[in-house]
Order: sequence, then structure tokens, then C-alpha cells
Amino acid sequence: MGDLVEVGRFDSIIEAELAKARLESCGIAALLINKGIAQVYPGAAYAFGGIKLLVQTEYAQEALEILSLPDEDEV
Repeated sequence: MGDLVEVGRFDSIIEAELAKARLESCGIAALLINKGIAQVYPGAAYAFGGIKLLVQTEYAQEALEILSLPDEDEV
């Protein structure tokens, strides 16, 4: 991966994984930071700013647009 930028921050592993999967299903590679800490010490992720979702800089705008759309379950 090239230069990375944060496109989301989550308090739960489930929310973070769903957002990552959503981007990857649209062809955008994504990376979660602080996920391991949240798995071992669920409350500790807050101390590190939550679970961060990163994508390559060139895909950041598209990723933000995808994440801003309502989930199909919410429609």
C-alpha cells in the first residue's frame, strides 16, 4: 500500500470490520489500526483513539462517499 489516510474511526470491532468489508467489496483495499488492542482489551481502544480505518490516499474521497451511504439494511 502507498500513503494511507484515515477515513473512519470506530468504537467496536464489528462496526470497523463491516466498514472495511464494505470498502473492499467496492474494490478499495482497507486496513484497520488498533484492532488487536480492542480484541485483547476492549476498552483500551478508546485510549488510542478508537479503531482506525485507513485507505490509500488516492481512494480516500471515494471511500468517504461509500461510507456515507446508508447500509442496504437501513433503507
